[in-house]
Amino acid sequence: MVSSKQIQVFHIAAVSSEWQKRLSPLFAYQWLPLSYDFSKDEQELQLFKKDKYNSKYHRAIFLLEENAAILENFEFLKQLPAYQIFYEENDRLSPEIQALFTLKAANRFDKKQLENVFRMINEQFSAKQQGYKLSMDHMKFNKDVSLQIAKEGHAACQVKAQLTSDYQQITTWKMTNLIPKNERTCFYPEIANIEGEAIVKIKLFFIRENTNQVIQVIEILHDQIINGEPIYFKLDQNSYINVSLYAKGNRGQFTIGQMHLRRAMADESVMIPGGGRIRDEENLGGEVIYYFNPGDLKPPLAVYFSGYRSAEGFEGRGMMGSMGCPFLLIGDPRLEGGNFYLGSQKFEQEIVAIILGKLALLGFEKSDLILSGLSMGTFGALYFASDLSPNSVIVGKPLTNLGSIALNERINRPTGFPTSLDMLLYNIGVVSKEASSQLNERFWSKFKSGDYRETTFAIAYMKQDDYDMEAFPMLFDFLKNNFPMTRVLYKGMIGRHNDNSPAINSWFLKQYKNILVHTFHRDIKKIL
Repeated sequence: MVSSKQIQVFHIAAVSSEWQKRLSPLFAYQWLPLSYDFSKDEQELQLFKKDKYNSKYHRAIFLLEENAAILENFEFLKQLPAYQIFYEENDRLSPEIQALFTLKAANRFDKKQLENVFRMINEQFSAKQQGYKLSMDHMKFNKDVSLQIAKEGHAACQVKAQLTSDYQQITTWKMTNLIPKNERTCFYPEIANIEGEAIVKIKLFFIRENTNQVIQVIEILHDQIINGEPIYFKLDQNSYINVSLYAKGNRGQFTIGQMHLRRAMADESVMIPGGGRIRDEENLGGEVIYYFNPGDLKPPLAVYFSGYRSAEGFEGRGMMGSMGCPFLLIGDPRLEGGNFYLGSQKFEQEIVAIILGKLALLGFEKSDLILSGLSMGTFGALYFASDLSPNSVIVGKPLTNLGSIALNERINRPTGFPTSLDMLLYNIGVVSKEASSQLNERFWSKFKSGDYRETTFAIAYMKQDDYDMEAFPMLFDFLKNNFPMTRVLYKGMIGRHNDNSPAINSWFLKQYKNILVHTFHRDIKKIL
């Protein structure tokens, strides 16, 4: 009997595969004949109800061998979940279905290598997303090395060192996080601005659980670090990890940023199957992550910028998936929980290019685009609206004046959001009133350059917002004065920034449904 917690693996083939025995208990294997007719559903699986895919199987995985009847049914294939389709190499697929499989990021396989497919399923779909950073508060520097250390809050740490021709330990992180056995893991370090003669490397020490025995050491060399290469590993027993940084040369200096540890996918996707990343080479190699799902292939493309979150990973996948339309999630794992999607000019252009690329892949126009977000995510949605002139911008608890948010840390919101000070350091380099004004202007100079004549804005805000009191009034005044025909839908809630998130979220979803139904003529019954 299949447990409700198990993930279904449907293998549509001439015969059942012996390799199914290699699947972990998390999966439930079921063989279906090549001629299986999903429209009749004769085995009462109810994969399709009245020709509509059953959301009960949203995590199901499909292995389709060459002559499977479903390969000729475009309407059924387009409803199967993205990233969860494996199909046998087949030159007879129609161009229409080949294009569909590209959109769905389906995986081709060689029947002779079916063992690899089952191995990939185990590694790709067995673990939920998880990621975290090593705390800068836990860095311990070597007193036997001549070091000048300038800590920039929790944003970065500048190190100048007198080095020797042999590697010396510079710092170690006093954290021993447990890495479960057989769990594929990714380590990604942020180290940049290496100057002088310094050559650096990182050692990962793995210590057997409940002992002090080092069972494995992985070295990450200088070129791997400066090239921003993630390091992947999998252990055969539960182990604690210890991270240490070494350097050699003569005189040198470098900047230490965040150290990221994440569960890894078999195909090196970021956090979840299909996850990707954009790396800011000019700012410590910090990343923005993204995930695209083609949904039902019909407009609009809904882009959701994640809110601030210290746990690394994607936010809003279930919510956006319930809309039915194609969607793109964008997250920011820099600093303690995000840097509001700011970065170098090239980095920001790459974020825009990802959105435009997904529009082109779907065959959509900018008029088929929605940008959205909550709290930190509002900054991304509004900031990049100037580049994209979307159909709609839907935001809750807008934040635009990042410099003012930092200034509010002293009087209006003491100790409420200290990472706002790290943002000033990360983006401007100093903490001061002048730097605050400069960071505020960075948003407004960009936002004011946009053309919003065809854009609808839906904004829910907090009337006593202790993060950014001026965000909504400034947005409203600018839009009404410069684009008087632009629709601005808004609602204010009593309270500070975090006082009534449920009401904000409810209004946010209501406006999404409103725009999907009335602008894009979608059936409200199909929007959860």
